[in-house]
Amino acid sequence: MTISIVDIAGANFRTDEASDELNSEFMKRLGMRKRYLPARLALSRSLGVPSRPESISSDSDWGKTIKGDTFFGTGADLMTWVSLIVQHGPDQEYDVRGLVGAVAAHWRRGINLLDADWRQSGEDISRFVRKLVEHAELPLAGRMKHRERTQNVDPFSSNELISVPVGEISTDANSGAAIEWVLNGPGCSPHSAVMGGVGSGKTRTAVSILRAVRKAAPIPIIAFDFKGDLATDESGGGYHLEQLYDATVIEPPRMPVPLNVLALRSRDDIDLSQAASRFRESFSRLKGARLGDKQRDAVYEAASRALRSQTPCQLDDFQRELISIYAEREMKEDGAIAAAREICRFPLFTPELTPDEFFSRSWIIKLPPHVVEESRSIVVNLVLDALDQYLNSLPDTAVAEDGSRGMRIIAMIDEAHRVLGSRLPSLSNLVRMSRSKGGAVMLISQSPDDFSGEDDDFLSEMGLVAAFSTNAPSKAATRVLGRGANLATLSTGQAYVKRRGDQAARKAQSWSPT
Repeated sequence: MTISIVDIAGANFRTDEASDELNSEFMKRLGMRKRYLPARLALSRSLGVPSRPESISSDSDWGKTIKGDTFFGTGADLMTWVSLIVQHGPDQEYDVRGLVGAVAAHWRRGINLLDADWRQSGEDISRFVRKLVEHAELPLAGRMKHRERTQNVDPFSSNELISVPVGEISTDANSGAAIEWVLNGPGCSPHSAVMGGVGSGKTRTAVSILRAVRKAAPIPIIAFDFKGDLATDESGGGYHLEQLYDATVIEPPRMPVPLNVLALRSRDDIDLSQAASRFRESFSRLKGARLGDKQRDAVYEAASRALRSQTPCQLDDFQRELISIYAEREMKEDGAIAAAREICRFPLFTPELTPDEFFSRSWIIKLPPHVVEESRSIVVNLVLDALDQYLNSLPDTAVAEDGSRGMRIIAMIDEAHRVLGSRLPSLSNLVRMSRSKGGAVMLISQSPDDFSGEDDDFLSEMGLVAAFSTNAPSKAATRVLGRGANLATLSTGQAYVKRRGDQAARKAQSWSPT
């Protein structure tokens, strides 16, 4: 099938009506006078995403048209644009109609991604432009980082002892002696749990610890923010963690996680089978999935087929395969199908970055209460699973002369009671096995009770446990901190602190209310 430049130049290009209205809004936002300018920007943004955009139905409401020679320019400019579009979908055969459809889909996806970038930039043009530059540079940066790693150079790993205070004051409440926590020394554990009731200062203390870690080493962070206060909000409040770690703030589904979350280590049968099993375990923990033996087998088979046939594989691919398997086996639709539809209702992930590229940067993933529970759950489950697989694919970090082990990344979960108790294999693996790979896990929760759903060994792997005032039962506090730790009697800013190797918890002044 052939297509001529003359045909393209004279063709009418358009997208759906809602996206066209957003295109007009971007003209106002960016001070542009021509409709094709934000359209070109949107097309570029979408072409930077490896996956193919979803096609627009022919019976959709359509926006206004732009002539091909206006949209793309003429001569070499037009041919360059067409080449980029064709290269993005090389398995398609393009006639003019097919090209018009591909542009419509890219235009729609791109303008919505730009809108998410705009909102995440606080509707500030300079920050918006910087974000676009970051998107443009990411693939190249990721390739360079990968080359550096293959040459045994790991620029993201610390290479010295990291010792930090437990909060802004961090002194023994009785003796006044300074309290320090060593994350990566010989026999130490880099994992931590900070607990306390509402307003106790647990998040404040956790951020203070992260601030000290950041000063000691340029380790990236991935933070799950269920309250929405880790980053700077519209009023200028929050803990400013994105500034501290130079992190990108994303809020799925308004701004999908740009990670190829179902990436495979290899395409051999064993890795494919293990990946399908991991996905099934993550999926089975969704509320309402209700997986019996038949459902578990169907979910595994659907994940296996999708992973084998699609590169990159996305949640929509799994959903299609699951519906197909249910039809083949004459199974009635149930909670598994409903859960699959729910996690595919919104664009939670886009496979823009490999795990190597994604986890080499800092991210804050906002998952506030208005995001539906299934969406929040699958985002946390799959990102943690991808992090677990990524770290396990790396060699152990180096041990320095002083015995300190290198660190690569910190995974922080605020309001961790939303995750604890579900027995996520990836979270357990990260706590129990990631130390040698340079991983650290920080869990911020409301009470020692939140850990009751996990095995006792899970909490024993923590290098630091800090508990502020809470009404937790004494039995739970004793299990975590030892005898004598009455959390209800703590004053404002005080916490019981127990580090790995300590015989008993110490009462510490972490911060001051004045």
